[in-house]
Amino acid sequence: MTGSAKSAVTLQVFGNALHGLANELQVSMIRAAYSPIIKEMFDCSAGLISPDGEYLALADGIPLQLGVLSTVARELAPFAGDLGPGDVLVTNDPATGSPHLNDYLTVAPVLVDGYLAGYVSTLMHHADVGGKTPGSMPADATEMFAEGMRCPPVRLVRAGQVNEELMSVLLANSRLPGSMRGDLDAQIAGTLVGVERMTQLVRRYGTAVFDRLRREYLDYSEALVRAELKEFRPGTYAAARTLELHHDPGSAPELVRVHAEVDVAGDGTLAIDLSGSDPQIALPFNVVLSNSRSAALVALRCFLSDELPMNAGIERCVRVTCLPGRVTNPELPAPVGARAALAALVNEAMLDAMGQAHSSIRAAGSSGGTTMPYVWAHANGILIDNSTTGGMGATSRRDGASVVDNCVTNAMSYPNEVLEQDHPVLIEEVRLRRGSGGAGHHDGGDGLVRRVQFLADGVLSLRGYRTLSGPPGADGGADGTVSRWTLIRDGHERPLAPQQTGITTLPGDVLLIETPGGGGFGPAERTSDGA
Repeated sequence: MTGSAKSAVTLQVFGNALHGLANELQVSMIRAAYSPIIKEMFDCSAGLISPDGEYLALADGIPLQLGVLSTVARELAPFAGDLGPGDVLVTNDPATGSPHLNDYLTVAPVLVDGYLAGYVSTLMHHADVGGKTPGSMPADATEMFAEGMRCPPVRLVRAGQVNEELMSVLLANSRLPGSMRGDLDAQIAGTLVGVERMTQLVRRYGTAVFDRLRREYLDYSEALVRAELKEFRPGTYAAARTLELHHDPGSAPELVRVHAEVDVAGDGTLAIDLSGSDPQIALPFNVVLSNSRSAALVALRCFLSDELPMNAGIERCVRVTCLPGRVTNPELPAPVGARAALAALVNEAMLDAMGQAHSSIRAAGSSGGTTMPYVWAHANGILIDNSTTGGMGATSRRDGASVVDNCVTNAMSYPNEVLEQDHPVLIEEVRLRRGSGGAGHHDGGDGLVRRVQFLADGVLSLRGYRTLSGPPGADGGADGTVSRWTLIRDGHERPLAPQQTGITTLPGDVLLIETPGGGGFGPAERTSDGA
């Protein structure tokens, strides 16, 4: 074996160890968590960060959090210098890069005999953090303060001991303090497990070798990414997508445009500018720059080889910018609770722009996936159902998949049996929405039909979209079918606008959800009789 080949194998083994560690950390949180949004839907993430704030490995969780953990680690660098062994910082502040207030992030140092090996960082969606509506994601919020408690970076754990006074403040601002305490304990425990495992890895290699390998590993990954990016056609490419904000079935929607401009250089680097997006709005469909950046990186990752490591080697080759005050980089306290809907469209615009630069891969539009949850609050709890997945867009290579999450969120569905066990509801029907995918040379995936009967009084909030125009087809493929949200009471159907808050429900009411199909790719092939 040559020296270079031996080095490549060593780095691959080292990288796999880091990746496995990040996955173990995420699994430990899922197994210890209290609320279904974590233990069933896996809405959490974990990463290992270098002392310089570059991520070494990310768990196979939520791709939309790809650039978030490293961003937050860099933002918390001024605080991290005072951290000691067993300390854990926590924040949910979008000013530090946290996507929205439901997402609490932790950062803990890995100190081995005085050597800072890096940081362990986690992210977990907490079911309720206060605000004007249960679930803390009101679709009509005009400022962040309506969405819940904003926690700046604070030390929640010191030397392995939880600061119970601070914990009591966090729990007092949740409608589900027991659930939040269980999930925070799981997040803290997972973070400290990650510190322990990474410490063991450092000791296995020795601090000097570990330090050299983690630098060489990122350099190696960067070189691989640059080599692949040089295969793209140099030039400037642009694409846009539009979000329809629709709060009243009888009124015209407000349209919010996302615009991505991608400059492909010949040296294996990209410059992505989102400044052409619309100005920020006084509704929660803004997305902080760390999340916009993540959505763009996920799109780029779709064009790269599967074997490429997921680490800062990709980040080094990409610069993402956006003027302040845009929906893709809002100035706080702009509301951001529903940011995933817009982030999905940033990702889609990026897929379009990158497809123009690539020789063979292009994709049609997809359903919003779990960026379209509904929240139902009742006397004994809060139901957050992320199971409203739809169809993926077809690509230049294959048909789109049916009823799957989109590529930025990647969360799991809420199992029907567990949902009925946890809440007074009956899942009457779940089936494919046949024919909802756009026709084409490759057809878009089909959406979903879901009927949920409420068995108690409650309050319903919606966060859907694509009710006026379906996911767009590409290269002559047809668009996917639009989504529909309907409340059925005593046999009478009431169409619902996709973004509403505070809908009163009675026992026996049925929520009918019909999610979009994905767009088709290429013109549909005609049969011999011309049909």
